[in-house]
Amino acid sequence: MSAWDRRQFLAHSAGVIAAAGAMDAVGTRWMRASAANVPPNMPNSTLAPEWLADNVLHPVEVSGPDAEAIIGGLPGSRHLYMLPEGKGEYHRLGGFTVTRMARPIETGGVYEFMSFAGRSGAVMPRHLHRGSHAFIYVTGGEIELDLDGRRWHMKRADFANIPPGVAHAWTMRSDDASFALWSMNDRVGAAFIAMGLPSEGPELPSSEPIAPEKLADAAFVGDFMLLPDSAPRGQSTRVSNLLLPFTAGPYVLADGGGERFGYNTFLAKNANSNGQFLVITSEGTGVARPNDPIGMGVSRGVGPHFHARHTESFFGVDGETLAWAYGKAVPLRRGDFLQAPPRNMHGFRWVQSYNRFLGLLTPGIFEPFFTGGKPGENGKGGRSAGGEIPTVLSMINQHHGGPPGPPGGDFYMAMMMSVRGADGYPLDVHNHTLPLPPQDALWVQAERG
Repeated sequence: MSAWDRRQFLAHSAGVIAAAGAMDAVGTRWMRASAANVPPNMPNSTLAPEWLADNVLHPVEVSGPDAEAIIGGLPGSRHLYMLPEGKGEYHRLGGFTVTRMARPIETGGVYEFMSFAGRSGAVMPRHLHRGSHAFIYVTGGEIELDLDGRRWHMKRADFANIPPGVAHAWTMRSDDASFALWSMNDRVGAAFIAMGLPSEGPELPSSEPIAPEKLADAAFVGDFMLLPDSAPRGQSTRVSNLLLPFTAGPYVLADGGGERFGYNTFLAKNANSNGQFLVITSEGTGVARPNDPIGMGVSRGVGPHFHARHTESFFGVDGETLAWAYGKAVPLRRGDFLQAPPRNMHGFRWVQSYNRFLGLLTPGIFEPFFTGGKPGENGKGGRSAGGEIPTVLSMINQHHGGPPGPPGGDFYMAMMMSVRGADGYPLDVHNHTLPLPPQDALWVQAERG
């Protein structure tokens, strides 16, 4: 690594970006909004190389009390935190109970995350969001999604991409129906809150329609535009698509679909979100295999690290993932949520024989870490689609030519320099620069296998 002239590399990268317009207006805006990564009065067109040397190559993680994870409740500020399934801020609107698990105050206005639950027959009328990209991940039961004029029958772990301006509506089709909704920016949640009233808990209301005046309030306070009903309702089509599109636009994916790279499967890439976010399912096993280099931290999970220019959040789907949250070992099970803002130390290890979580990374600058600039296996998921459970090592071997750097070297520095990120700069992944906090005994035990 000593052969790198890092400042010259970064200055060249900045020039390439300025000349080629590598980040469009949306991507640039999201990069600025996602982290405190652009100092005041920085010119819009390029970033000064001296600033890049410190903030891209040598950022420093959050430490001390500000870095300690908040467990079990909404922090009310941008923070490393974990919420168990069913916890958050509750609202009832029509036949739905909405649980807000990440509000603008927790994300810096970058995104919002909420879950919808309702009995069969609960309806959200047809609408669109003018400026907010959203996506849905079904967490239980069955729902019917009207997306851009087509009607889809969706079940657990199915996915729908909903770009700005795309008409959509949904109806719960079982009494145990639920889904997670992520939306970019900070105005969709305000619209849904305006439709209902705060609630003390997650109990489900009866399946009554949302009052017209409440829908009008939603359009006034948030990014919500009510639309006339589409053509008369016909038969819905069961989602079966497994192929991730290569362009932006509305689409649905069945459980097990997407573009697979090792143990990660993309449900949305930069091409699908205009650079705003990546959606990835990560699948793996906590059971040791022959010749697994457990001590290297590249087989059953990823050790402590941080990102300086993008936020990562994790949502438990199957099994149990043990998250490392600034020294604390935090079990992440089905329906649990964890947010790691920029510069917050985190990591994970799989615990059970099969484990899966959903990840949101915003903005999408980290895509080349997973792809290595190569195509994946489109339409081939992991065990959720009947395949084998891949490992972290298989992804590194396939897309980065094996673990980078000499044995005993700085793994994360070598990985950072192995390929440019989607923003043209080195990959946004970093080892700790300050002493780590005391380690939770549960994490130490898991690390030893």
